[in-house]
Amino acid sequence: MTKLIKTKPMKFGLFPSLAILLFLLVYSVTGCMTNVEELSGVTQQDVSYSKDIQPILNQYCVSCHGNEAGVALNDYQTLMASVGNKWINQIVIPGSATASGLYDVLTSNPQKQIPQMPIGGPYLTGDEIEAIKAWINEGANDN
Repeated sequence: MTKLIKTKPMKFGLFPSLAILLFLLVYSVTGCMTNVEELSGVTQQDVSYSKDIQPILNQYCVSCHGNEAGVALNDYQTLMASVGNKWINQIVIPGSATASGLYDVLTSNPQKQIPQMPIGGPYLTGDEIEAIKAWINEGANDN
């Protein structure tokens, strides 16, 4: 015959509740930065197209966007002349990163209902995105 043993309910105390709360807090904060590494907090200025921006584009973008048709990011002239399917104007609006398609598609939640670029990653780091943003806001100069 099987004998049943009466046990008291387990009391976990405060620790599991705090652990769950901490997990949810960390998850909610990191979830907001989907696919983008955390920024270093260093303000970028005097960004050079040739030294800072073109190497980023070469590393992440030119393999798909390196031709003369459509969005081309292989050099300054073609980049500045490129118009994307979803934008009425060029993808770089000097002085306004928030109005520029190039900056928009690098963020984790692009406005024009297209996927974050590069599609499937690897995605630019937060600092690389900030460099592009700063370059555009500084006038998108060919320097």
